[in-house]
Amino acid sequence: MNAPPPAPSVPADLPGLLRDSRHWELLRQRHARETLRSVFRVNGHYLVKKFEIPLETRRFRRPWLAEDACLRRLDGSGAPRSFGWFEETADDHRTVWLVKEFIAGEPVDAFTPADLPAAARLLARVHSAGILTDDASAGNFLRTLDGSLVFLDFGRARLRRRSRPCSSWTIGWELAKLRREGFHWNNALWRAFLPLYFDALRAAPLRRVAIRAAADLSTALRMTRKTLQGKPARS
Repeated sequence: MNAPPPAPSVPADLPGLLRDSRHWELLRQRHARETLRSVFRVNGHYLVKKFEIPLETRRFRRPWLAEDACLRRLDGSGAPRSFGWFEETADDHRTVWLVKEFIAGEPVDAFTPADLPAAARLLARVHSAGILTDDASAGNFLRTLDGSLVFLDFGRARLRRRSRPCSSWTIGWELAKLRREGFHWNNALWRAFLPLYFDALRAAPLRRVAIRAAADLSTALRMTRKTLQGKPARS
């Protein structure tokens, strides 16, 4: 099956685009605290996230702000493009719509050695742009139809000023999460990934040492906490 044609550059009227769309496919839906989150594929071109929040709720997370800002900064490099977001209020709910480019492919279930160069380049590109995904699990990587990788979900991401790449400390903590939730503690993948990542990041020797130390410290602290909680250290 051929991939759908690329989405138009930037829809001028997002509310009108969604109102006039006829083909909606619900991909997933879940509650996250007070917010009902739904994800749709619309017209084969767009990925639309819908956030429904009761008006009585005064304090709530706004993941669409971080995601839109990250995607605009990356501008289609290793991630979908964002077309923006808008908010509506009706009855007793506030509804926020985030509209992104739909990219065909399959979420990564488990990384293979062949994926590592692309994963290393992708994360190095994201971190160099001053973006920390804070959610580097395998399922947030998409293997596209041409075999490349893109990162899907920036709802938890943190941004730094464009002129400042992510610090060694924060990168180390992010890579520690990739080690356990992306590589599922596979030491062979972890050892093969690090040199590829450092090369893609163009990291100097001292920066490599600092990132490794931060990743090791993050892993040790988490394992200690899990042990004290009476849980498996690698859970």
